[in-house]
This record gives sequence, C-alpha cells and structure tokens, in this order.
Amino acid sequence: MKRLLALLLCGALCLSTLTGCGAKEEKAAETPEPVTEENSEETETSEGTGDGTIDYNGKNKLAMFGPLTGDNLQYGVKIKNGAELALNQFNEEHGTEFTIEFMDDKGDPNEAVNLANKIVSDDTVFCALAGYGSSCAMATAPVFDEAELLLMGVAASHADLPGMGDYIFPVPMSARWESVGFAEIMKECFGAGKLAILYQNTDHGVQTCEYIKEAWESYGGEIVVYESFVPGETKDFSAVLSKIKTEEPDIFYASAAYSDAAQIFMQAKQLELDAQYVGPGMCLNEEFTNLIGNNIDGTYILSSTPCFLPSVLEAGNVDEATKKFIDDYEAAYNETPDGFSAQGYDSVKIVLDSALKAGTTDTPAVAEQILAIRSYPGLSGLNMAYNENKEMNKGIYTFEIKDGNFVPVN
Repeated sequence: MKRLLALLLCGALCLSTLTGCGAKEEKAAETPEPVTEENSEETETSEGTGDGTIDYNGKNKLAMFGPLTGDNLQYGVKIKNGAELALNQFNEEHGTEFTIEFMDDKGDPNEAVNLANKIVSDDTVFCALAGYGSSCAMATAPVFDEAELLLMGVAASHADLPGMGDYIFPVPMSARWESVGFAEIMKECFGAGKLAILYQNTDHGVQTCEYIKEAWESYGGEIVVYESFVPGETKDFSAVLSKIKTEEPDIFYASAAYSDAAQIFMQAKQLELDAQYVGPGMCLNEEFTNLIGNNIDGTYILSSTPCFLPSVLEAGNVDEATKKFIDDYEAAYNETPDGFSAQGYDSVKIVLDSALKAGTTDTPAVAEQILAIRSYPGLSGLNMAYNENKEMNKGIYTFEIKDGNFVPVN
C-alpha cells in the first residue's frame, strides 16, 4: 500500500513532460527546488572556481567500463564516443588535464567487477563511469562504495542504484520516475483502458514494467496481459501475441531493446493485433527504423532521452547547444549521435563541471557539487535535476512513428 501511494503521488506530481496529449507541467515529488536567481550561485556547476584552477591531488583520470564487444556493442561505442568528445572539449575550453581510459566489460557483470577492482587500485582515478546497463553498475557499486570512489551510472536507471553508496549517481532518469511518467502519458493520450504489457526479463524490464503496472491500476486501468520474454533469444512471439490479441487491449506496451521491439511490433501487425502500440526509448535509433520501415506507423515511443535523427531535427525546436553537439559528434565519428551518446557526453561533463566548481578532484567535494545540481543544461534530457536521494529527474519526450520516422508529438 505504501508503494502504491508513493506511485500515486509520483504520478500526480511527475516532473514536467513534453507531449501533445494535454499533459501539464508539474513538479515531481522529492525534486529539489529549481534554480532561481537567488540560489543559482549554489547550484550551477558549469562556471567553475573563481580562477578556474583545480587541485588534482594526483587524480585526474576517469575510468569508463562498458560493452565494447558483444551483443551490446552498439550502446557501448555510442557512450564511449560521447564521453570522449566531452572530455576533449572540456580540456580545450578550460585548459585542464583530464584523461579517460575505456575498458571493455562485454556487458558481463562479472567482468565489470574485475574491472572495478582494477580501477580502484589505480591511484590516478577519481571517478568511474559504468557505461551501459544497471546490472553492471549495480554489480560494481559495492566495490566503489568501499573504496569511496565516485561512480556515475551512465546508462543505469535502476531505482535502487543511488542507494548503494554515498558517491553513486545515475545519469538516466530514475526508473521509478520514468515508468510512472510513461503511464501518465499513455493515460493522457489514450485513456486508462485495457493495457497489455510484454517485457524483457531483465532487471530493467522487470522493474520498469512493475512500476507501470501499479501506476496503471492506480489510475483505474486494467492490465489484461502481463508477460515476459528472454531478450535476444526469443524470436517467435506469436503465442504471446495471440494471447494478447484475444484480450483485445486498447494499448500494447512492449518493453524491449530495439531489435526485439521491432520483431514484436512487426509480428503483432502480421497477426492483426488491433491496439495502440507503445515502446520505450531503447527504440529511438536508426537501426530500429531500418528494421521496421513504415510497417508500424502510428506507434508511439516514449523516452526520457532525446532523439537526434533528421526527422526529429527537421521538426524544429532544436537549441544551439544540441545543434553544436550533433555537428561536433558527426565530424568526429562520422555518424549521428543518439541518446546513449548524449548520456556519455553528459556524464563526463557533469563530473568535470563539478570538479571545476569544487576546485578539486576529491570525492566528497565533487559529489557535493553533483548533488547540488537542480537545473543542468544537459543534452540527454529535459530539466535535468538530482533530488536529495541522488535520483535523476527529467522530462519525457513523446514521438510517433510516421512514414518510418520518429516525429515529435507537439
């Protein structure tokens, strides 16, 4: 009951969202007060110390571990590129001497722990960055907590991560806030009717969909199917999709990475499953659109991270900082960035901005500056802010697939 009440409060007070379905801008519970003219001196992290100098104390290295080989290679490389770009630009702009080392954990939590032990034994490292996935970040959290070393979860949204140590911060929006935000948008756009959920059997899939389920039921909606699948292994979804079709849901939500989501939605169309299809931000990439073509037009994609594909940029409302990031990234890597690229970029910028503000790379001082962030001008989300529990809050983006492209819902 306490958890349900918390979800109800979260849904009612969820951080402002960007949708075309009538959602209003509201303030999330537990979200610290936004930056104002009176308090901006204490919460901004990008201006640095008075003279811009930093006492490195022999520690000027960032260590990032993530999947640079294996099934999640595409995510790890995008994050790596964004992080590298941020560090190079920061050093050039501020005359600093930060370095970064990239390590391949292959997306394996056991390998990530081995790398974490290596990182904490390096006296020059002042911050570790878990490059992809909550599983690897959470597996390594005890190592970094014991060593009192700063850990940034670059693409780790699990709600339990911030509580695993005093110096652990996620960069993505907390799964509990994001999930209830998704449920709120689906309610606003399509009504709180019958919802079918098919989710990947991972820590992320289980947790996020449990939050969506509880929020949906709190709105008076009905969950007609709630089934899981093994990601990367399940290829034929016809049995579960037939079950869903029989229940005649109003909305069909699939929590899956882009390759699985494409198969799920395409097979649902082939079975003539008549419902509003909705997917998560993991689908916001060119690889997904290459797989689906224009076969699932009308599908909605919800995300707390932006999309940088041409169809979105052509819709306008892109600020100069985002345009510069896209241009710089494309020039450096000859490809278009995505939300993971932006998270890699923001994770490094948040740490380095905070070190510059603190004037030191000492862990407590840098962590204090990160925790003080209330309105960060990042590239990986709207209205980025940490609350007192070290959870990241952001707004929600809503896209509709039209002619095989992502189009913002205005």
